[in-house]
Amino acid sequence: MSNYNVILPEIVFTALFLIYFVAGLFIKNRTLNSFLVIATAAITAFTLFNFYGEIFNCLFVADQFSQTIKLVSLLSLVLCTVISIRYKEIKDEIFYEYSILMMLSTLAMMLVVSSRDFITLFLSVEFMSLGLYLLAGSAFKDLKSNEASIKYYVLGSFISAFFLFGIAVIYGVTGNTNFISVAKFIEINSSSQYYLIFGVLAIVSALCFKAGCAPFHQWSPDVYEGAPTPVTAFMSVGPKAAAVGAIARVIFEAFKGRLDLWLPFLVFIALLTIAIGNVLALRQKNLKRLLAYSSIAHAGYVMLAVIACSQESLSAISFYMIVYAFMNIGTFATVMAVPDGEKIESYAGLSMSNLYISVCMLFFLFSLAGIPPFGGFVAKFLVFKSIINAGYIWVAVVGIIFSILSAFYYLRIVMKMFFESRYEAIKLPVHSSFNFTVGVNATVILIAGLIPNIFMLTI
Repeated sequence: MSNYNVILPEIVFTALFLIYFVAGLFIKNRTLNSFLVIATAAITAFTLFNFYGEIFNCLFVADQFSQTIKLVSLLSLVLCTVISIRYKEIKDEIFYEYSILMMLSTLAMMLVVSSRDFITLFLSVEFMSLGLYLLAGSAFKDLKSNEASIKYYVLGSFISAFFLFGIAVIYGVTGNTNFISVAKFIEINSSSQYYLIFGVLAIVSALCFKAGCAPFHQWSPDVYEGAPTPVTAFMSVGPKAAAVGAIARVIFEAFKGRLDLWLPFLVFIALLTIAIGNVLALRQKNLKRLLAYSSIAHAGYVMLAVIACSQESLSAISFYMIVYAFMNIGTFATVMAVPDGEKIESYAGLSMSNLYISVCMLFFLFSLAGIPPFGGFVAKFLVFKSIINAGYIWVAVVGIIFSILSAFYYLRIVMKMFFESRYEAIKLPVHSSFNFTVGVNATVILIAGLIPNIFMLTI
């Protein structure tokens, strides 16, 4: 019975979710609903690092890496719930259902990163995706939100079929769907090479779609722009962390012994993702679309650590995703706090209207650009260090060049906030929930840059 301690976080989260599922029917207060969701995530987080091991014949594993990525998913749930409290596009009458979908998606993310079998991985990814499809369209009176939901659903359904076909190929060749069994088979059998390559590429491509990597990124800008802003923030962190964690586990545990099956493909994917994300972000005038391309570029940076395929790179991925959660959700919270915040022009002279929000936004943008002394700099440093130590120096050089390029479109917003002025500076009042979120997030990424060892304790 003690083995079930391995899935204690999932059991606790599910139990608390069921309580909320019933209690929420009778609670009409939006703030109280949000408090219960946050409490569920917080209680679950305290159970994450207590037990490690495997269960269900290695179908499910709990280790330091998986628990850290689960923490990122829970952080995403908490922060996005806080900024949803005063978001008017999510109507009061559907806030309960909205919270339910966010909680179910978070539970699925926790299952995704702990899956050690292709069948459980597929089911968990689909579980996660179904909630996200509905969340993207949760502002149901907004045509852009409806379009985002349908587009994400259609493309996601296609890629799910591709994912399942790749699993079928791997099973047909190896006779197994368990990562460890597959790894043992391909180490001692060099036959069926072409079938294996196709299966691996199909599976990794499907997971890259979920992570928003190029050339499977086409859904990201439209869905990020059309979805309600708290949902966009949620989708940009939790699902991305789960998908990258799943890719890392598949590569590390199933295919690590055969670099020829995935290495050239992943190098191409990572560099293409970084290039497309940064280059296309340069021309954006809508901040949510800019952040969508920024998110694509950051997926590419994390994929570099996957390529390194070492324990050091796992730590780099974990640290990167923790910091990314705070700096990206903080940026979206600022977008919600600023009137007409989706337009970059709206940030002209913001420092004269609200210096506090402007400084916090500066922290987020500097961190996203990888400028010291913020957490984003340390995160990128660890990723590039891991890829260099793995011997892929030229890959790191290309990534660093594009990282420098990204500073242009981040600093463009900083210039508008602090060096452009409006004819009339009007004081901008911001609700306390936004002030709290951006303040906490800005503080965390500053601490992560100055004292990164604090975050290393959970990795």
